[in-house]
Amino acid sequence: MLRNSLRERLEKKRKERQEYLDTGALTDAAEDKISLIFSEDTEAEKCLVNILANKHLILPTNSLQIMQQIFSETSSTTLDHTKIYHILQKIAQQGIIELKNVSIKNELGFEILQIKHEKLYHHYQEIIDKKKNEDDDSWIESISNEPPEKKQKDNCNISDTSDIMSLLSLPSAKEKQHKQVGEEILELLSKPTAKELQLTEKFRSQGGTQVMEFCPHGLRVECLKAQQLAEENHIDLPSEEKTEGENSNETKPFKCNKLHFKKIIQAHTDVVLGDCSFLNTCFHMSTCKYVHYEVDNEQTNSKIAKVENIVNTENSTPPTIASKRPIEPSGLSLIPPQWIQCDLRYLDMSCLGKFAVIMADPPWDIHMELPYGTLSDDEMRELGVPALQDDGLIFLWVTGRAMELGRECLKLWGYERVDELIWVKTNQLQKIIRTGRTGHWLNHGKEHCLVGMKGNPTNLNRGLDCDVIVAEVRATSHKPDEIYGMIERLSPGTRKIELFGRQHNIQPNWLTIGNQLDGIKLVDIELINSFQKRYPDGNCMINKK
Repeated sequence: MLRNSLRERLEKKRKERQEYLDTGALTDAAEDKISLIFSEDTEAEKCLVNILANKHLILPTNSLQIMQQIFSETSSTTLDHTKIYHILQKIAQQGIIELKNVSIKNELGFEILQIKHEKLYHHYQEIIDKKKNEDDDSWIESISNEPPEKKQKDNCNISDTSDIMSLLSLPSAKEKQHKQVGEEILELLSKPTAKELQLTEKFRSQGGTQVMEFCPHGLRVECLKAQQLAEENHIDLPSEEKTEGENSNETKPFKCNKLHFKKIIQAHTDVVLGDCSFLNTCFHMSTCKYVHYEVDNEQTNSKIAKVENIVNTENSTPPTIASKRPIEPSGLSLIPPQWIQCDLRYLDMSCLGKFAVIMADPPWDIHMELPYGTLSDDEMRELGVPALQDDGLIFLWVTGRAMELGRECLKLWGYERVDELIWVKTNQLQKIIRTGRTGHWLNHGKEHCLVGMKGNPTNLNRGLDCDVIVAEVRATSHKPDEIYGMIERLSPGTRKIELFGRQHNIQPNWLTIGNQLDGIKLVDIELINSFQKRYPDGNCMINKK
């Protein structure tokens, strides 16, 4: 009897254990199924974010098109249009995308109008971090379900290894100190000094910038089309493109305050051919069949008149001689432009004195058809440039094969190349030049200016300007005017000379010499006396040795 009761108890316990195991297996299976569906949804959201992050995605696009792309990239079986709908709605609630309710094949859907890529990137990182944390949790759970003996043994091994690795990975006190010192030094170096701030303020344009920005749409018609499209999609326009009246509640027509272009259509123009490659630098504009452009002055003139009216009302005092002078940096006086027509091959440059800065745009012999004469390599090497400076800087424009020759000339003249400027050329429409007139293997869209230093020049303002100039091309060999302001800020108030200059190159504080100038004009008394002593007749176009 006792044996039977024990047998019944064992049988009962076996049944209870079997029921418990069966229930646990069902629960695990359900949890596995749920986790599988959840992981598929996470993968779908990750794939959706990848599709939205594509810069080549054409907007607007709808949720059905997005779902088709996800199907082509994933093998999800539980994904449908409703889930895509909810995922897009969740992303839109975070302000990452802008949606519009639409009906797609008699189903509710979304049309994506705008995507904020920076917020989308952060959202993608959150998805990855969340998935990583879930994987870590599942791994910890699987570890916890192991037998106690194995778990204890593994925990001992893991704890020992992790303790050693954590100790090895911890930075030492010396490393922490070095890192802290390095961070403090980096922070100090990144902050502008008081002198740098003072210099920046000194050379800042007084009265604000007096320039007008070009509209990115180019033509006025294209700008109006963009405005209409923005109004249809209820997109807020940038604040700088709005007029003052648009901030009010009244609906007023949008007027862009930037510069626009208009097409020049003549009798011989064939619009089908498209834009001329050379635009306003075309040599045959009177007969060229391609489309050319000019600045649309209608709005520009009205804006200038408006600004002049404001200035006149603010400045009610009568104009004086002082008010007509150009605004100069505080503490600096500009000498009027000076120039000498001469042949640099024969000019005795020692009579000109010493200069702090030299700029030269030599007529290098680059084997091209040019509208001016060129100098041979030997003539360039023999120029009397060393007599112009003891301590100072030289800016030497080079192009093509003349780059190596320019470096060679700098060494011969006693200079060390210390830097280099690059002029990135843009066309009339403010776009990068793709078809230039220079270059043998590739079309040149830039020019280089070598910067050399001689001796130990003082009072230089370093770090004010960048080494890249982006400016529009003009006539052949006409360099950008921005270079003069850059040099003046680098060495303010000093004597400067430009070699091989033309009439458009004359600048205040500069002496310009070259054979294409109009006569001689000198203002500096010492320079006049020295030049007249060496050239009494003023003729320095021939060799008088």
